[in-house]
Amino acid sequence: MNSSGGLGLSDDEDKITILSWIYVSTLSLSLIGSCSVVVVSIIKRRHLNEQAKPLLQLALADFLASLVLMITTIINLPHEIWPFSEEMCNYGLPLSLAFYCVSFLLVIIYACESAHAFQGWREKPVQEAFETQLAQLSLRRRRFCLIYVIAWLVPIIGYFIYIRTVHYMEATVTPAQMPTLTTVSRGPTARFCNSCILFLHLTNDSCITVDAAHAEFIRIFTLSSVLTVIIVCTVVYCKLESSYRRYENTSLITRIQRHPGGIWPSARYMILVIIFCWAPALLLICLSFAQPRIKHLFPLYVTQALSVSLQGFLNSIVYAWRRRNFRDAVLGERLPLMAYSSRAFFDQSLNEPS
Repeated sequence: MNSSGGLGLSDDEDKITILSWIYVSTLSLSLIGSCSVVVVSIIKRRHLNEQAKPLLQLALADFLASLVLMITTIINLPHEIWPFSEEMCNYGLPLSLAFYCVSFLLVIIYACESAHAFQGWREKPVQEAFETQLAQLSLRRRRFCLIYVIAWLVPIIGYFIYIRTVHYMEATVTPAQMPTLTTVSRGPTARFCNSCILFLHLTNDSCITVDAAHAEFIRIFTLSSVLTVIIVCTVVYCKLESSYRRYENTSLITRIQRHPGGIWPSARYMILVIIFCWAPALLLICLSFAQPRIKHLFPLYVTQALSVSLQGFLNSIVYAWRRRNFRDAVLGERLPLMAYSSRAFFDQSLNEPS
């Protein structure tokens, strides 16, 4: 394969196999990390109480995204190990992106709830705030359920709409519209065109198996989704840090309620996870808009495979295992979180662990 290929390498079959093994190995870490949070949240739900709900939702979304992406990637391995299935590829990659979108929405919800919990907690005396929270607990639970249902339904519905349009366009394409075999033989190899690697075909439209319209939608959707979650979380946590600094020297924040070093040291890790995991993918998508076609992208594909695959693992550390109150509740060293403290869970989650 010459420079017409998306990887820009002659031995594309070996490189696709390498990328597949990178995905499988790093996705295994995400599966272990997110699965540990899911299992612990279910087994220790009595001790975790309210905090199990948002953590379980986020860990489950990361687990499903990693699982679907791993199953889809395995079909790229040599056919002696796993037979290639074009249908599984067409269904799998968009479904994994849908679950990643669910994870993005849950991260945004988490940030907004953290801001609401902290700001609402400081606007009234502690005892009054605690009594108000108890009175509104039922209403907040119903609102949480509705928000979480929407966060799951919207990407899943979008996925099914995407699949339906793919089938519709396949049914309307006539043989006359397809490139001839001679044209294909001068371009990428069959191994490259039949590969099922995330974002692999964004920079190459000469494969007859690539739907240019849907590839365009995928890169715009991914670009907008990642930028949205980064911008929203950054704005929310920056405003939250500003609010904390305003209240820091007032009587509304007691010694127990203080966050050593402020809120930003904890919140920044939540933002950095998204940036670290998706910055290579964003760069790849941005380069895909360049003309003429970008060459020699294999190192960037390797970096992207390593970073995207680690999202579930890093989220499990930042949102769960890195936090002291989560570890204490899991190990049974403290009573259920909402029983020993009048502070909101999202407020507690911004404590710098020690």
